[in-house]
Amino acid sequence: MDAKTYFTISELAHSDTAQMLGIDNTPSKDVADKLHILITECLDPIREACGFPLTVTSGFRCVKLNAKVGGKPTSQHLKGEAADLVGKSDAQTRKIFETAKTLGRFDQLLYERNSAGRIWVHISYKKSGNRKQCIDNYTA
Repeated sequence: MDAKTYFTISELAHSDTAQMLGIDNTPSKDVADKLHILITECLDPIREACGFPLTVTSGFRCVKLNAKVGGKPTSQHLKGEAADLVGKSDAQTRKIFETAKTLGRFDQLLYERNSAGRIWVHISYKKSGNRKQCIDNYTA
């Protein structure tokens, strides 16, 4: 039986900011291949294990888009190796983090909170050489 697919490459490349600013955020074939790996190895298994929908707030970002949103120049979002995820509540977002940590399929797993109090899970995955770096940056 094949694993269920929950995410698409077009979903991970979608950006309201890019559309608003007229930025072409279409991934190259190499980036699309990396997004596919991220989906099959990380995102779909997390979604399946959580049992509820996950929302991708940021996936692939081209160089121009990454600069406009204040992303780091070394961001794995630029390579199609990272996504930021949220649930419908803070509790669901925390469950996403804990589930991803338990599954252990990640290069970098971050539980983030910005100064406005918004929280999200950043997860990245590479075809090989994953560091398994897990950091909980949430402080109440």
